[in-house]
Amino acid sequence: MKDAVDALRVMLGIMWETNRKIFVGHLFVTMANVVAALVLAFGLRPLINGTYYQDRGQIIVGGVTCVLALCVLIYSPVAQRAFMARSIEVLIMVMQRRIMRITVKSPSLDHFENSVYWDRLQILRRNFGELLMGMMGVFVTPIILVQLLIASVTLFRLDWRLFFLPLMTLPVVWLHAVAQRIQNESEEAVSATRRSVSEMFKLATSAQSGKEVRVYGLGPDLVRRHGEFADSAMRRKERAIATAVGIKSLGYLLLAAAYTSAVYIIIQAAVAGRRSPGDVALTLALAAVLIAAAMVSSDFSSLVARAVAVAKSYEHLLRDLGLRARPRPLDDAPARVNDGLVLENVGFSYAGSDRFAIDDVSVRLPAGAVVALVGENGAGKTTLVKLLSQMYAPTSGRILLDGRDITEFEVERYRRRLSASFQDFVRFELKVREAVGIGDLERTDVDEVVRGALDKARCGFVNELPEGWDTQLGKEWDGGVELSGGQWQRLAIARSFMREQALLVIFDEPTAALDPQSEYEIFQQVADEARAGGSDGRMTLLVSHRFSTVRMADLILVMEGGRLVESGSHEELMASGGLYAELYRLQAKAYVA
Repeated sequence: MKDAVDALRVMLGIMWETNRKIFVGHLFVTMANVVAALVLAFGLRPLINGTYYQDRGQIIVGGVTCVLALCVLIYSPVAQRAFMARSIEVLIMVMQRRIMRITVKSPSLDHFENSVYWDRLQILRRNFGELLMGMMGVFVTPIILVQLLIASVTLFRLDWRLFFLPLMTLPVVWLHAVAQRIQNESEEAVSATRRSVSEMFKLATSAQSGKEVRVYGLGPDLVRRHGEFADSAMRRKERAIATAVGIKSLGYLLLAAAYTSAVYIIIQAAVAGRRSPGDVALTLALAAVLIAAAMVSSDFSSLVARAVAVAKSYEHLLRDLGLRARPRPLDDAPARVNDGLVLENVGFSYAGSDRFAIDDVSVRLPAGAVVALVGENGAGKTTLVKLLSQMYAPTSGRILLDGRDITEFEVERYRRRLSASFQDFVRFELKVREAVGIGDLERTDVDEVVRGALDKARCGFVNELPEGWDTQLGKEWDGGVELSGGQWQRLAIARSFMREQALLVIFDEPTAALDPQSEYEIFQQVADEARAGGSDGRMTLLVSHRFSTVRMADLILVMEGGRLVESGSHEELMASGGLYAELYRLQAKAYVA
């Protein structure tokens, strides 16, 4: 019951956010269609009796009533289709914005590694329209119930034996609900398989994977896998549909038997002279109305059930992302750093894994220092960066900023004091100035700040683009240009230079597409600027697997197998002759060779 109430609240909220005029118009037309069927039935009685008994007054009343009802019944489906198309279009946009909002509001990245999240997202994407029809059912069903009540009372007055006819709608609605539950369960069961179908299509048709697909000849295999996944999903769905159709057919047989019985009863009464021809027409029309109402009620009950399932997926998505928990009051990040960041016995393992990606790391990042984090691939460097930026919470231990656990700071405010450039940077296909300016949304339009960020990242190539920094990026857009991997990476670095009030600046392998000399020059510039900066205690973290490019750092942290194995300055680590010195010399020989 609680799930149904929560789902209704979600549906009402979504409908309120859509174009209310369109929804109300759609609702009005649907209700008019339901009412018109009942009006037509009652109009037939005076029309038939007037014709039979040659009563002009009854003919006029019945004729006008039937004509008006028929006009509504003829034109309302046209209006319904128009409203439906527009309503679904608007609803899809609203739901996409809602999912975007709740996803970006989630404080962590855990959900991206949870298959349940992707399954629920798949259900939402495929069934946005069900929410609209479910809401229609919520509002229209009471009208249908009133219609059933009026028809039932009228039939009872004609012949008490006809009262069984409306009662037959109850098992029909119940059977439809059972059938829909079976279909909903199959929809959830195949959601993961459908994601695989979508992934095969994406791999075969996207530019990002195009090179490897062609080099390794993966095209036929992707098509084969797509077919296998699609067939598997469809077989499961077809079994569920066949079962549902069989169950619904039982309901239709009940309705057919009931209608046949009603026809026999009323005709028998008319032959005996107890009922008029108009009563026969009214009974047949009301019987048809009841059958139609039963079917519409069944359909709407199914639609409401599907809408509730979709709304539940949305509600569960909110809970999974931690957006239904009542937030405790949190503080702003400090305006300046006095002591620095301290990691106390920090450990972390990803969801579903027993292995610690970070294990018992304890270290202090002094305020105002340039700190380098080095180690071979898989050493745990990027995971540590995610913990410092609150993308994940430590599995064990804690991280302190000036003596306070960073979880005591409101996440969004804490991150406003961060700036970062990552190895897996995003290629924002915007104009150049926008792709850089979004590094600090409040100063996107400040030309000198954007130009300064471009200069610091050595993005001289921007001046050679067709429209300079107003050039559209991405070949898929009209007039857009494609950049090299290194140029895209330099724009990502420039983006990180936008936020000048950051207390922690992270460069997580941001120059992997650049040569070692270019990486060293950028890191050297970053270090020089950090040391020449103000008195806010800004900490700079340089992450690299190239040891030679970070030797200017005040403190170098060496990671291996998720553990911190060495720390110190370049000179101290070289003098100690440990892992850092060994790997530094090996890399130096490789570059010389």
